[in-house]
Amino acid sequence: MSTFVLKIQDLDEAGKDWNFAIGTDWLTSALADTELSAGADSGRLTVHAQRTGMDVLVQAHVEAELSATCARCLADVPIAVDLPLTALFSPEHMRPHGSAESDEIDVQLDEVNRDYYAGAEVVLDPMVREYLLLEAPMKPLCSDACEGIAIPDHLRPPAEVFGDAAPDARFAPLLKLKEALTKNEE
Repeated sequence: MSTFVLKIQDLDEAGKDWNFAIGTDWLTSALADTELSAGADSGRLTVHAQRTGMDVLVQAHVEAELSATCARCLADVPIAVDLPLTALFSPEHMRPHGSAESDEIDVQLDEVNRDYYAGAEVVLDPMVREYLLLEAPMKPLCSDACEGIAIPDHLRPPAEVFGDAAPDARFAPLLKLKEALTKNEE
C-alpha cells in the first residue's frame, strides 16, 4: 500500500502542495531489507508538484530520522536526513526499452532524475526510499574518534607479535621513498 500518492487529476500548471507524515511504521517497512531502521521521531515529506503536459515535476523536501549501527563499536548511530528531492515523472509508455538482444538500457544524463508513473497516480514511495538509502553513510560511525569494540586483555596477542620490531629489510626501498615524499610535501 503506497503512502505518498499524488493524484494527477489534482494537478495543473500552477501546481499543488502536499504535506505527508513519514511514520515509523512506513520507515520500518521501507527499510526492512537494509541495515537501517526508523529513528525515534517520525519524519515529514513536503511536496510541490505541477503538470507540464503529460509530465509531472515533483519538488520535495524530506526530513526523517534513521538509525544505524556503528561500523566500529556496534552502538546505535542516529542519522538525521534533511534533503531536497527533484524528479520529473513521465507516463510509463514513454519509458525507454532495451534493445532486443540485451536487457541493458543506455541512461542519458537528462534521465537521471526521471521516473515514470502508471495510471492516474504518481507514487513517491520508491523515490523517497531510494533517497533515504542514498543519504545514509556506507560505514556509519558514532564518532570519528570511535576506537571500536574494546578487546579484553586475555584476548590480546602478546606485545612481541605486533611490537616495535625492526621493519623487514625488504621494505627498505619503500621506506626511503616514503621519507622522500614526506620531505617533498613539507
